[in-house]
Amino acid sequence: MASCTGCNTSLGWKKYNFQKQWRIQGYFCKSCMKEIGQDFDDNGKVTLPKRACDSCKQEFYFLTTKWQNKQRHRCCDVCKDLTTIDPNSDPVLPPIPSRVPIMMALFAGFGILLMIAGLAYVMVVAPQQDSSILHVIIGSCMTGAGFMLARKMVKVRNIVLGKTDVPLDSLR
Repeated sequence: MASCTGCNTSLGWKKYNFQKQWRIQGYFCKSCMKEIGQDFDDNGKVTLPKRACDSCKQEFYFLTTKWQNKQRHRCCDVCKDLTTIDPNSDPVLPPIPSRVPIMMALFAGFGILLMIAGLAYVMVVAPQQDSSILHVIIGSCMTGAGFMLARKMVKVRNIVLGKTDVPLDSLR
């Protein structure tokens, strides 16, 4: 699930982005989209500063203020609900696993199996049938679906293992 580039709220089906203006990257919630768009219309560029969240150390446009032990902390929408915020500590993220999760490996294997089955269906079964174009299309769709599934699992595997540095908005 994607999160807002402006305030880090979790986005559901409604994701807003600036389609014609490639200089503003990311997905936004409706309120952040309005404010950033208004700022862009007024100034010709985004002049709102990006600040780092004190807890997760990621940069966002709109942070909320939380008081703790008579100190002000700037937090994103997700981190504001944490009980304690220590700006000197490392980000609150789970540790990187040492190997690929088994379920992810199963889905990647299923994608490869689907690719092979689709190719075999096109090569072996489709020429023997009467309406072979329909069978070629079915086999090609199986091969394509298997390729997309395997490719997505390899991409997610690299992200999980920490082999690629990826921004939040590209996890679609």
